[in-house]
Amino acid sequence: MAIKAKILTYSVLFIIASLIIACGNERPVETAKTEVVSEDTLSTDEMMAVTYTLPSPLQIASIFKKSGLKYQEDLTSKQKDPANYMTNMSKALNLGVYSADLSYALLNKQNQTAMEYMKLSRQIAGYLGIGSVYEVNDIAKRFEQNIGTEDSLTVIISELQMEMDFYLDENNQQEITAIAFAGAWIESMYIASEVNKKTKQKKLNKKFAAQMEILESILNALKVGEKHEPEIRAMRESLQKIQNNYEGFPSVKRVKNADEETEKIELSDDELALLSKEITALRWKFVNGEF
Repeated sequence: MAIKAKILTYSVLFIIASLIIACGNERPVETAKTEVVSEDTLSTDEMMAVTYTLPSPLQIASIFKKSGLKYQEDLTSKQKDPANYMTNMSKALNLGVYSADLSYALLNKQNQTAMEYMKLSRQIAGYLGIGSVYEVNDIAKRFEQNIGTEDSLTVIISELQMEMDFYLDENNQQEITAIAFAGAWIESMYIASEVNKKTKQKKLNKKFAAQMEILESILNALKVGEKHEPEIRAMRESLQKIQNNYEGFPSVKRVKNADEETEKIELSDDELALLSKEITALRWKFVNGEF
């Protein structure tokens, strides 16, 4: 029986993100909470439940935009032919990358670019066998018809993600959600770090630390999926190295050793530069199909 990942659900957080955009709320959720199930209790012959909460790519993009990051062209993925991705894991990773690029373009009113990434997402979903999700309730058509209307597009994207979650859950393919979110997270962090290199906003050092706390939840989700799809392991271990290095940063150790709230973590400029370098290197592997 396939391993079950119970997602509390980042499709819902797409809807939350739409409310953030509509209402101007400056306090989106920035961290993920994880309920860890001991490996000793897990069996590949049983259906497992791991509860985790992940923000959507749209929400991450909203957090950074509200923090003052401006739109910068030519940062999104240049890999525009999904057929170039040879493995299902690489396809799922780049479905996430495209969703982050879509969110970045959408929130910055880059309508043509948003449309392009919507089409790419649909194509790569087709290669994964989940392209039919885009036909439910004419989602793809409605997206095109509402281009330029940010609030409507946000609701449409939330509906798309909800339908995809349902489809993957019904077909015991929940590991695709974890893989895709890993791709979306790395792309979001890459874009934000590249934009930040030009602006150097000190207040963003805390935002990056907050997003790093999400990585622990991604790793837990991938570890569960790995029992169903062993090829996930190499990619998960690459992300784990980034997490391990982050945990070794003096700014992080100081707060965690004092058993203080992680919201107090503020990375130094040097730590953020190192983190950005590691994220950029792994992102290059993702978009070039090395997994």
